[in-house]
Amino acid sequence: MKPAVMIGTEDRIMNRWAHFAKKYSFLPLIGGGSTKIQPVYVVDVASAIVAALKDDGSSMGNVYELGGPEIYTVHELAELMYETIREWPRYVNVPLPIAKAIAMPREVLLKKVPFPLPNPDIFNLDQINAFATDTVVSENALTFMDLGIVPHKLKGYPVEYLIQYRKGGPQFGSTVSEKVNPDSYP
Repeated sequence: MKPAVMIGTEDRIMNRWAHFAKKYSFLPLIGGGSTKIQPVYVVDVASAIVAALKDDGSSMGNVYELGGPEIYTVHELAELMYETIREWPRYVNVPLPIAKAIAMPREVLLKKVPFPLPNPDIFNLDQINAFATDTVVSENALTFMDLGIVPHKLKGYPVEYLIQYRKGGPQFGSTVSEKVNPDSYP
């Protein structure tokens, strides 16, 4: 199983972004946020693993690329995060070479000191390198469909855990899945 960026209650992307945005009131977009990713809900990945274990053995030895049904740019995913936490989006575009230069001192020290260093949330070299290239499911890859699973769309329930970052707390206003279409009013 090769999952894409996983989204869920304790993920390492949207939670970190929301926490950073609340703490510093802006979000740095590495490379301008133009990198394409295909985030997947963690529950769908777990379902794929269970489906592969339960099948007749036909999935043994195969590689499944697990990506969500939608492709986002990093900027669009950040917009979704801001919409869910109900904050005005504020971005600082950080070019890739500058982001790597900010992250390098920690990486150099990691090899020199005998004790663990804190892991930064945003300017982490591994995350910067991951956002340097598009990560989408290959055209001929085995996917969720080959396991008989339909992955969730990201907008709605999979990102509702971000309501904890709202001003006024999680009970402030309706959640994304509770929004009512204005056309349905009489």
